[in-house]
Amino acid sequence: MANALNISSEEELLQLREEGKISEQEYAELLGTIRRSPGNQASKELPAEPQFQAFRKRILVGGFIICLLGVIFGLILDLPLVWGLGFLGIIVIPLKSRINNKLRQQKQDS
Repeated sequence: MANALNISSEEELLQLREEGKISEQEYAELLGTIRRSPGNQASKELPAEPQFQAFRKRILVGGFIICLLGVIFGLILDLPLVWGLGFLGIIVIPLKSRINNKLRQQKQDS
């Protein structure tokens, strides 16, 4: 059904191009967008996805380092809330990372 909708949309685009309502460049851009639509399984992963995953990993590693520093300085300066939140972060960050990895694997499997 989704494939039939894409074909119909491509035909409409071709008709608009032939009538001169859109340019060749606009036609090419819109055709590429239609072919990458969620209903079309031609491309499962967008090109920006690996960059976003790398960015997310850097943020998690940075947060982990900040939590470690919080625990160290919290213990040295006798600040129980600081080291308590640091320990909480040390526990939560790996859990979040594992959840993200599982979700990414499920997305790739389907």
